[in-house]
Formats: sequence, structure tokens, C-alpha cells
Amino acid sequence: MDLRQLGNFRQIAQSGSFSSASGVLHVAQPALSRQIHALEREFGAKLFHRTGRGVLLTAAGQALLADASRLLEDAEQISRRIRAFGNTLAGEATVGLSPTIGRLLTLPLASRVRADFPDLKLRIAEAFSGTLLEWLQTGRLDAAILYHIPAAGGVRAETVAAEPLSIIGGSDDPAFPVGSTVPITALAGRPVVLSTPSHGLRQMVDQHLARSGTKLDLRFEFDSLDATIALVRQGMALTVLPESAVRQELDDGRLSAWRIGEPELVRPLVVATAAQRADAIESREVAALLRSVILEVSTTCGWRLVRPPPAEQFPAR
Repeated sequence: MDLRQLGNFRQIAQSGSFSSASGVLHVAQPALSRQIHALEREFGAKLFHRTGRGVLLTAAGQALLADASRLLEDAEQISRRIRAFGNTLAGEATVGLSPTIGRLLTLPLASRVRADFPDLKLRIAEAFSGTLLEWLQTGRLDAAILYHIPAAGGVRAETVAAEPLSIIGGSDDPAFPVGSTVPITALAGRPVVLSTPSHGLRQMVDQHLARSGTKLDLRFEFDSLDATIALVRQGMALTVLPESAVRQELDDGRLSAWRIGEPELVRPLVVATAAQRADAIESREVAALLRSVILEVSTTCGWRLVRPPPAEQFPAR
């Protein structure tokens, strides 16, 4: 018996089937079956009842699940405590995020710092990408997430992921078929709200429109994500955003989304540090932490990973 076997046993119990657990764990079903058979031989008790729809815990399995969960939680706490002795992240760290990324990463980033770096005070500075770049260059930030590799010097940057962009409309907007992929030219003739031209997302949309020769009916320019969402919800305009930035509204049926294609419009996610601070241990590790959190949330956000973060420093959980 080892912790890996117990962790896989717990996942099977939670999933209710070997096939579902196999997909979550990325372990082949035959290997999972062998591990459970080995545990059953070791304990001399049957752990699961096999049914046509999956598996159910036996009385012995229920008892093992309770004890295994405690052991696994204790092991995780031990790991965090010991890693903390070698942790160089202490003092203060300031991370710059745009409003759309801030909606997604602030909570998981804060949770990660609270769990793994209790001696670190985290500051989140929210601004548009152009301002974040200026703050990096002036040393105001330890790290930031930008939407392009800066051409100017003074910043070290690495593209970690990319997020597709979509046309966002109200829940009752019949603009396009539900779930369809549409070209950005489909915005022509419809009232649109976008951020002001200083925003990186707006610059990307403008470039995409220019290549397609499309002219928008740009009724509103808001440098406020909340105001933009409120306007779109009222059916007064369409906008362009990553679906991950309005996931709650989409899930609640308050907004609709149509992925941009023909050609696709995607926004790179770039982890950047100031060059004069990038060699410092703190800046390198804050950047590594950002990469790791991006990896951690990428599946639920629909982000495509470009370069996985170094797992030996900050393994995603």
C-alpha cells in the first residue's frame, strides 16, 4: 500500500467508476484494476461492488475511504510544511493583472499564496496591459500577465498560454445560431461596445478587423469590464471578450457567446518580469508561480498551453 494507490482508490470512489477515474487520473483502467486488486489482497477484504453502471463501496471500502482521505490530507500538509523551509518567497510581491485576467486568477493566486507561502504578502495591481507594461519597466511590479511580447527592452517575457476570443451578446440576442463559430465580419451592422484604443484587447480586435476590411458600428467605448457586461446584458450592443472572463454569466444564461473563427482570433497570455529584477530569486519565483497557476486553471478556462511551467518548482494541484 502506498499513497498513490490510496489516492487512486479515493478517485475511483468519488467518480463511481473505473472509466471515469481513469480519465481524471490519466491512468489506464487495467492499471487501476490491478492496484485495487492489490489493496483487496493486502487487506483481505473486498473494497468495491461492481455494478452495470460502475462501482459502489463495500463497508470495508467506506472505512478505508475515510481513513485514506485523512492520510492523504495529512501527507499534503506535511509536504507544504517541508517545502516552506526552502521557500524563498517572503516579504511582498506585486503582480499586475488586466481586468479580464484578474476576474479569473486573483482568487486561485491568493489561495496558492495562502497555502504555500504564508510569509508572502501579495499585492494585485489591476490595469490595462499598456499600463502594466509601464509599471513593469519602472519597477513597480514584480511580474505581470501581458497580451504580447513587448518589443521594447527592459522586460523579459514568455508566452505561456493562449485564449480564444468570442463575440458576446445578451441571452436573448438572436444574432447568430446558438453555439456557432462566426467570422469577426459578422459584427458589421450591429452596435458594438469595446474598450478604448489603449487597451491591448482593443488593439488586437482592431488589427483583426483591419485585415478583414470590416468597419464597426462602434457605439460605445468603455474601459470598464463591469460596465461593458452590463450594457451587453441589456441587449444594447455586442462585444468581444474571452468566454472565460464571463463564464459565470454564460453558465447562468445571462449572456451568449459565439467563438470567432475564419480566421480564429486568440489572445496570448504572456508572463513578464522587469529585466532589472528578473534575475532576482523573488521575481523568478513569482513568475514561476504565475505560470503554475495558469496551468492549474487552464482546463476550466479553455486556455491552450504553449509552454508548461517548471513542475519541479511549483507543481500544479
